[in-house]
Amino acid sequence: MKNDIDSILNSLFAGGRLNVGGNTQSRAAREAEEFLKNLEEMKKGTDRGIDHQIDDLERLNNEARRSVEEMRRLLETDDIPPTEPQTAAAEKPPVAVGTEEEPPKDTAEMFREARETAGSTVIGQDAFLNSLFTAFKRPGITGVEAGRPAAVIVITGKEGTGRHSALSAAASALAESGVLKNGEIVPLDLARYTSADDNKLLMQDLFSALQSGRDILLFENFEKCHKSLLPMIASLAESGTLRLSTRYALQKNMLIEVGTALVPNAVSEIKMNGQFLVFITDQKEAAFTDAFGAPFLTSVTDFCRTEEFTAESLRKIGQVVVEDLVRQARERLQFTLSFGMDAVQYMAAQFSRKDGVESMDRTCARCVRVLSEAKLNRGAGALTGEIRVTKDGLEFVFPDFTVSAAEEKQSVNQKAVEEVRREMDRIVGLHEVKDYVLSLEQNYVIQRLRESRGMKADVPTMHMIFTGNPGTGKTTIARLVARYLKAMGVLTGGQLIEVTRADLVGKYVGHTAPLTQQVIRSAIGGVLFIDEAYSLYRGQDDSFGLEAIDTIVKGMEDNRQDLIVILAGYSREMEEFLTSNSGLRSRFPNIIEFPDYTAEELVAITRITAENKGYVLDDGCTAPLLAYFARRQQTDARLAGNGRMARNLIEDAILSQSRRLTAGDVTALTREDLETLLPEDFHFTE
Repeated sequence: MKNDIDSILNSLFAGGRLNVGGNTQSRAAREAEEFLKNLEEMKKGTDRGIDHQIDDLERLNNEARRSVEEMRRLLETDDIPPTEPQTAAAEKPPVAVGTEEEPPKDTAEMFREARETAGSTVIGQDAFLNSLFTAFKRPGITGVEAGRPAAVIVITGKEGTGRHSALSAAASALAESGVLKNGEIVPLDLARYTSADDNKLLMQDLFSALQSGRDILLFENFEKCHKSLLPMIASLAESGTLRLSTRYALQKNMLIEVGTALVPNAVSEIKMNGQFLVFITDQKEAAFTDAFGAPFLTSVTDFCRTEEFTAESLRKIGQVVVEDLVRQARERLQFTLSFGMDAVQYMAAQFSRKDGVESMDRTCARCVRVLSEAKLNRGAGALTGEIRVTKDGLEFVFPDFTVSAAEEKQSVNQKAVEEVRREMDRIVGLHEVKDYVLSLEQNYVIQRLRESRGMKADVPTMHMIFTGNPGTGKTTIARLVARYLKAMGVLTGGQLIEVTRADLVGKYVGHTAPLTQQVIRSAIGGVLFIDEAYSLYRGQDDSFGLEAIDTIVKGMEDNRQDLIVILAGYSREMEEFLTSNSGLRSRFPNIIEFPDYTAEELVAITRITAENKGYVLDDGCTAPLLAYFARRQQTDARLAGNGRMARNLIEDAILSQSRRLTAGDVTALTREDLETLLPEDFHFTE
């Protein structure tokens, strides 16, 4: 461009004047000179613009060169900046006058401190920890694109090798050193989503997990998830975005489906925001390809594998646990304990394939409880003792007494089981229902046997739905189930908490969730029995009922090891109720139908009811009772074929007998007269 302007000027400019037709025209010359001056200014401005562009290019080139040199230095020195989600930088807090601001740690030092902290608690998995910390470092080098996961990490290894505890220790240490925001983990068990109908439930759970503000989303049991739902997970890993098939609105931090309606706060997609996605599995890489597809593997940034513990590793872990036991006894109870290698070996032997190192921690906690009881009961002051190993477990020997911490064995309380069985035998009818309840023990025994032999044990979901007409024994069986599972060691409490809608649904906004949570807490360790559960769902406009259902579903997941929920109601209404929440049907795989009693069974119930009240039926009552119950069932089986009618009938007969007996000389009445119900005492009305 500079050359073009020069040529124009040279062709027009001659000695500072413009030659027009061979004559010098002063006015024209002045105008031409003004025009030429403007051109000259344009030329100078263009030169400056080009020079500025050249300067900008040189500056960018220098910055790029410095960035490359800095990246090379980072890779060589391991000085990685901490990974943060794409959020606005917080303002620096002011420094008090007269004080010096503490210089920030460099990132390499932060990672070294975190690795050392985690390594002090995670023993025997050094190579795995190194690979895990490398995975957390990686985003600092590669960067984190807005709206995508910081990294996708797959942790593999056999059950019981410390995969969960190592991840938790690493995340906690990284948060403590300042690399992660909080180091908190959101676990998502994909085994909960076994049906294609669970897509909405999974979507809701993913949304809640991403909105929780925690650093890590942990996925487990992907192989048990319905295959049609796995692309949702893969989408988050590959692109960081999950597009929703329908429109949702955000209300109270929950997604509410609104179809195609135009509403404020509409949500059409879920996005990542710099969180880590972690998968824990004992499956091989090929299983991921089969489940998620080949593109998913390209999004995985790191594969980290735990190794099986060696005998030496377990001994070191046992040493750490025993030392922790001694520390707690000294600091909390003023008991100074000594121990030998036999105690370390005993603690190492508590390791189990199913629970891993956690089984050692439970043993340590049990010993502390036993020592605390000794301190409380004996009022002992500071004492010195030693830890010994016996055939039954550990014992703590002090100068004047010995405390035993025998191994806790969860065994079936056979006496209690037999008592429940006898009560079931006395229940009339319900043969299929009773067979199902008794089968729970059979399955539990087999799973315990598998666990004791180092095999995988998987106690199935025991949540149940009892369907049938009122008075068919649903509440009675629920009480027996609670006691039965307590006797088998499945439940710690065995109580039955019986509630209806009125006990769960509040009267104003914000009241329902706390009310329902309170009921759930009271049922932990036992059975929560919700009678007429279908009344919780009165359509999509019943926000209070839906909130109670959502709270129940969450409570079931949070307490799935020590809570069983039984829903009861009419068959048709319960089928509709299961559509109110996409997660309900999959969480209640055991739907048990309670049939109406036959006329013969109702007669037997009538006899048992009379005996329980101290009466007997005259033989002449059998035929009219059979005819009466058969008649009633033909006209209204929904109300007639149940035990409540039999109980009401006995109560009316007892009143009639009292009127009959008091009509004569009561002093002449015999014991037989007082306890026998005659046919005329029953008023067999239609």
